[in-house]
Amino acid sequence: MKNKHFLVLLFSIMMFGLSANSEIKSPSQENKTVTTVAIFDGYDEDDGYAFLVKSDDEYDDVMYFSEVKPEVLKIVNLQSEDNIGVRFEITYEIEEFEEEDEYGYTEVYEKYTITKIKKM
Repeated sequence: MKNKHFLVLLFSIMMFGLSANSEIKSPSQENKTVTTVAIFDGYDEDDGYAFLVKSDDEYDDVMYFSEVKPEVLKIVNLQSEDNIGVRFEITYEIEEFEEEDEYGYTEVYEKYTITKIKKM
């Protein structure tokens, strides 16, 4: 089950990168900031905060965020079911990091953190 969630997350990340509305690169950091419109799909302790993002003409790709800045959670309670189905403009930061396994292979991962949110 965890492998299925990981594959869905990985696919969502790849697809979301293709369909993002705008990208801003900071010259002083390697982190990227992206802003897009998405529909809140709920919260789960294991998966995090789920948003439906647009692919082609439909909101049918799911993107999961494991982290949300505390100031964002003060604006919108993303653990409430009242916000499911609500459309938001979200800004998130993509941070790349590397991990080395026990065999010496290095994998590059991305961490997505919501930094701003605005109800549409």
